Amino acid sequence: MPVTDTFFLSIDRDKFRSTNAIWNELRLNDPWSVGYVSDLIAKKSFLTKEEWEQFYYDSGHERYKQLLKLSLQTRNLLNNFMLKKQNPAKIKTISPNLIKLNTFYGRTKNDLMLKAKVLCKEINYSLSLEECFTCVRFRTICETWNGIVIVEKNTIKNLQTRFPEIIFRKVDGERDYKYAIDYELFYNGKLLGAIQIKPKSYSGNAPYIKRAKKANERKHQKYNKDFCKNVRFIIADKNGNILNDDDFIPRMTQYYRQHLKRT
Repeated sequence: MPVTDTFFLSIDRDKFRSTNAIWNELRLNDPWSVGYVSDLIAKKSFLTKEEWEQFYYDSGHERYKQLLKLSLQTRNLLNNFMLKKQNPAKIKTISPNLIKLNTFYGRTKNDLMLKAKVLCKEINYSLSLEECFTCVRFRTICETWNGIVIVEKNTIKNLQTRFPEIIFRKVDGERDYKYAIDYELFYNGKLLGAIQIKPKSYSGNAPYIKRAKKANERKHQKYNKDFCKNVRFIIADKNGNILNDDDFIPRMTQYYRQHLKRT
């Protein structure tokens, strides 16, 4: 049975979409700002979406305790969630151990509220602060659950049934961020390629989606350059039904059958 315990957006979806551009422009979803959420959600098997949300906040409180051991100057530096946008070169000068305090931990509700205040100001207060907080929370916590636990897991179950010989290996957050991939595919220990799973909305033509597609394509080209393997898109619904089936499945079937014959 597919996983169906989904977060639902509590504000008008057009209001939510109106913040897409500035959210991406300010890089408010960067791992520097919210942590590698795909790694955090993989740390344990959550029974409910509420359990995952509380785990994320608790991880943020643990991060806060670690920050208190540092100097005020260092705390302010690590708490500057817009640093990746304002001064990306500065991050390269920070020690890996300090960077882990941002990328290996979640955030508190207060941290998300600070983002909401910035977002509210940047969109000229066209949404209330409460609505902006809803946008921040939904993108950070809810979309991670809906996308990884609901869409991804159900899609992989579907694919595993169709291609039982293939091992679908979930990548870590750093690899996901670098190459825009969700799973790498293996047969007899050999890398076949990678896939990126996206919801139905990704097939649209809104400006922010076009920008996201171009950014992902650049990362996929880098993956091809580094490993001589392709990345393929999968558009799926929450039940794991593949919506670009006519395009993806025949190509995947032909490619992997040919590969399996050679191996």
